[in-house]
Amino acid sequence: MRDALDTLDEAELFALVAAAGAAARGAQSELYARHVRFLYGVLLKRQARTLSLAGMNAEDLVQETFRRAFERAHTFRADGITDTERVRRRARAWLGRVAQNILADRLRSVREISASPYLERVSTEDIDEAPASTPQLRLLREALTSLSEREQDVLRVTAMYQKAGEKQRLPNAVSQKLAQRWDTNSENVRAIRSRAMKKVKSFMQAHAAAAKEGP
Repeated sequence: MRDALDTLDEAELFALVAAAGAAARGAQSELYARHVRFLYGVLLKRQARTLSLAGMNAEDLVQETFRRAFERAHTFRADGITDTERVRRRARAWLGRVAQNILADRLRSVREISASPYLERVSTEDIDEAPASTPQLRLLREALTSLSEREQDVLRVTAMYQKAGEKQRLPNAVSQKLAQRWDTNSENVRAIRSRAMKKVKSFMQAHAAAAKEGP
């Protein structure tokens, strides 16, 4: 079966995946084998910063991209192209768009967390109610992106385990996992979070003061 699949172009393979018949699994494997190395390389080279902000790594994004692509295989179109190499390039561009959409979804999720009371209402009491276009939210997001990758990760994970208005401790298992990821200990994770919060507040206070003073 694999030899037979080798002779098919990407449009034909995606059609087999969409049909969900006996050959679907083999078609998925063939598509994965053809494009996984390329997709991984492109993401690692061109999207490293965005991956970091989204809290993902290239391996996870590649796997999620193929999963979503196979779910939506019926939407791939060759648009009459018959040249095998052109169809392959079109498939890679399509996979790239799928990956970009996943990244965009993840970044929106991160921004929603950043704009919520999970970050202890950083500087305004109604920041969780403010629309995404407010100056306060834009400033908050700038403050968050000014942090190191480790600080962003600690704040992001901590935010997911805190309820609005409460100072709930991070579960030990989660704290230990964070500590392992950053080669430190649980106590230092709390210190990293505390320092990161102070940096965010200082950043926002300084820029808000500068904005009031004007040019």
